[in-house]
Amino acid sequence: MSKDYSYLKGNQHAKGNKPNKTAFKQGQEPWNKNVKGIHLSPGSEFKKGCISLKHKPVGTCTIRTDKTGKKRRWIKISEPNIWIEYAKYVWEKHHGAIPKGLLIHHKDTDTLNDNRHNLKCVTRSWHINHHRDLLTAGKLKAAETGIPIKEARNGQMALFA
Repeated sequence: MSKDYSYLKGNQHAKGNKPNKTAFKQGQEPWNKNVKGIHLSPGSEFKKGCISLKHKPVGTCTIRTDKTGKKRRWIKISEPNIWIEYAKYVWEKHHGAIPKGLLIHHKDTDTLNDNRHNLKCVTRSWHINHHRDLLTAGKLKAAETGIPIKEARNGQMALFA
């Protein structure tokens, strides 16, 4: 003879399983029903207007690693959480807005050297053609040394060295 677990009807996770001792029975009300704005531990709650410990002010620079393993500098330009690459920020500060479809190229291939004289605004096709020789040379070198390309991207061998 099987027991009736129909009162677990709304709980899709527990459907078909035995209820535990703390499961609500049909018609049972939770202790906090109709209790709005209850503060059980006001000393440890966030206060209105409290700023997170992780908050970074506008103008903060950080260094992040992109998916190819290259390190790039980012700057926070506005609230709540608007960040752009520092190279783009420097370019826009000295030369104005970057036209749609163009990107910023580092002439010496050092992505952390964001000096305005090291930056160049180029098309995507020019950029890939410029780096094609370096990419194929890196792939050939990886094949000669026996290091798979995936490992080479993770920093064991620099493709743009």
